[in-house]
Amino acid sequence: MRIPQETIDQIRAATDIVEFIGTVVRLKKRGKDYLGLCPFHNEKTPSFSVSPSKQLFYCFGCHRGGDAVKFAMEFYKTGYVEALETLAERAHIPITRTEEAFESANETEKLHSVMAFAARFFYHNLTKTSEGEFAMEYFRKRGFTPQTVTAFGLGYSMKGWETLVRAAESEGIDTETLAKVGLVRRRDDGTAYDTFRGRAMFPIFSTAGRVIAFGARKLYEDDNLGKYINSSETPVYHKSRVLYGLSHAKESIRQKDSVVMVEGYADLISVFQAGVKNIVASSGTALTSEQVQLIARYTKNVTLVYDADSAGANAMMRGVDLVLEGGLDVRVAQLPEGEDPDSFVRKEGVEAFEDRLKKAISFVEFKAEEFRRAGTFETPEGRTAAVRALVQTIGRIPDPIKRAFFIKEVAAKYDLYESTLMGELEKSTRRVPEKFAAPVKTEAETPPPETAAPPVPAELPIEERDLFIAVVEDPKEMIPFIFRDLQPSDFSHPVSRHLAVAVLNEFDEHGTVDVKRLMQSAPDETARGIIGSISFNRYELSERWNDIGAKLNDSRLYEFALGAIKTLRRKKLEKELTDVRAAMKHAAASGADPLPHLKRQQEIFARLKEIDALKLMKG
Repeated sequence: MRIPQETIDQIRAATDIVEFIGTVVRLKKRGKDYLGLCPFHNEKTPSFSVSPSKQLFYCFGCHRGGDAVKFAMEFYKTGYVEALETLAERAHIPITRTEEAFESANETEKLHSVMAFAARFFYHNLTKTSEGEFAMEYFRKRGFTPQTVTAFGLGYSMKGWETLVRAAESEGIDTETLAKVGLVRRRDDGTAYDTFRGRAMFPIFSTAGRVIAFGARKLYEDDNLGKYINSSETPVYHKSRVLYGLSHAKESIRQKDSVVMVEGYADLISVFQAGVKNIVASSGTALTSEQVQLIARYTKNVTLVYDADSAGANAMMRGVDLVLEGGLDVRVAQLPEGEDPDSFVRKEGVEAFEDRLKKAISFVEFKAEEFRRAGTFETPEGRTAAVRALVQTIGRIPDPIKRAFFIKEVAAKYDLYESTLMGELEKSTRRVPEKFAAPVKTEAETPPPETAAPPVPAELPIEERDLFIAVVEDPKEMIPFIFRDLQPSDFSHPVSRHLAVAVLNEFDEHGTVDVKRLMQSAPDETARGIIGSISFNRYELSERWNDIGAKLNDSRLYEFALGAIKTLRRKKLEKELTDVRAAMKHAAASGADPLPHLKRQQEIFARLKEIDALKLMKG
C-alpha cells in the first residue's frame, strides 16, 4: 500500500512526538527535553529522551531512536505503512492510497486486516442475525447496554463449522492467513473449520486499539469446551504482553494516575460501564513482568481487586511480587465472599465499588490477613514463616527508603526489632535472584526474541563523536571550520565516515543539517542509534555549558571542535608512529636500511608538535 509523499509529509508535520509518545510513556520535562522509562527494555532509571525541537526520541540504554513513525513501528510492532496509518488516524488525516489490493500489504498488515474482518463479522452476527439474538440476550442479562456492546466490539460466532471460513473466502481471504491468527483449524484431511463456534465473542485490542485476538464465552450446554477459550499465540498476539481493556482505559489511567486490575472480560466491562474507566483485566492469566512494564508506562499506582472465590484472582494476587519488583505501588481491594466485580457492581452500585477501592489495604496487610485466614499465625513456627515471607516480599521493592518504611510497619505490627527484620531483609535481597525469584515462567510468559534489547552499537571514538555534536549544534559555522582540512577518510569509525559524507551532502544541498533526514538515510540500526546518541549528547553538552554561564555559539564551541580535531589528528599520527617503529625494528633485524623509517619518525614528531601548537583561528 503506497501512500503519496505529500500525505506522508502532512502526517509528520501534524504529529507532535512528545504528545504522541506521552500517550504510552510517562514523560517528565528535564531541560529542553523530556525523560521517561524506556518502553523497549526493562529499566529502573529513566534513560529514554524525547526532543520536541528535533522531533526525535532516543534511549541511552538500548540505543533505539528515531522519529514518531519509527517509534510507532517499534512500539506497536508494525510496518511502515501501518505506523503512518496510526499517526494519520490520530491527526484526522485521511489516507488515499495509490494501491488498495490486499496482496500489496505486508504480512503484519494482512494479519491485522484479517482480525478486523473477523471482529466485524462477529459483531454483524450478534446484531443482525436471528441466531445472534440468543447471544445478545446473554449480554443483556449481564447488564451491557447497546452502547457498551458497540464500544467493546462484542460479537457472536455462529454454530456452523465453516461459517467464518466461507465468509472470509468471499472477501478473498485465504484459510492459510486465517490459520496464522488462530481463527481456523485443520482437520486430518487438511480442510479448515472455524475455531470459535456458538460463542459470545470478546475482541482483545492492542494498546493502539487494533483487534489482535478473541476471548470466547460458552453459551450452549452441549458445548464441551471450557467456559472460556482464547486465541492462541500468533505473530500479532502475545498474551503475556497484553492487558484486556487497556486501549479503552489508558487515558483515564493517566488522568487518575492509578489503575484498577480485575480478572475477567465481563468484570471489566461491567465496572467500566458503571463509570470506573481506569480499569484493566488480566483475563484469568497470571500477571507477567511484561504486563507490569506496560502498566508502568501510564501509572505507578495499582489496585488489585481481590475475589476470594476465584482461582484466577488468586493467581493474580501472586503477581504482587512482580508489581513490587517493577517499582510500582500496589494495594488490594477485597470484595465480599461470593462476589466478583461484575456481580458486586450490579448489586451494590458503582459508589460501593469505589468505596472498596478507597479502602484498599497495603500488600503487607493483605498478605498478613491471608496468613491469618490460613491459620499460619497459630504457632510460633507459623508466625516466623509468615513474617519471613512478608520480609521477602518487601525485599522485592527496588526503593531502599520505601523498603525501610515497610520494615518499620511490620516490626510495629508484630512487636519485633527493626534490626532483626533488616538483617532478614539483607539476606532476602541477596538471595532474591536465586532462591526467592518468581516462579519459573511458562513458555507463553517468556518474552519472545524480538522483545530483547538490540545489541549496543559500537561507540564512536570520543573525538569523532564530539565533532558531530558540534556539527549538529551549529552546522553553518562548524562544517566549514571542521572540514576545512579534514576529509571523511580521516575518520577511523565506518559510521563516522558515512556520517561525514552525509553531513557534507546535506549541507551542500540544504545549507544546514537536519538530524531527521540523517536518521532516515542511515544505512542500518547501528548508524541510526549513533546518530540519535549524537543528537542527545549535544543537549547534555548544552546543559553543562549553560550551568557555567557559557553559550554554545560563542568561542567555546570552536574550542570544543578544535580540541576534537587535534585529538583525531594526534591519534592518527600516533598509530602511524607505532607502525613506523615496528618497521624500524624489523629493518634492523633483517639488515635492511632503517633510515627511511627514521626519517618518517622525525616527520611525525614534528607534526605532533605542530598539532599541539594549533591555536583557534576562525574563518
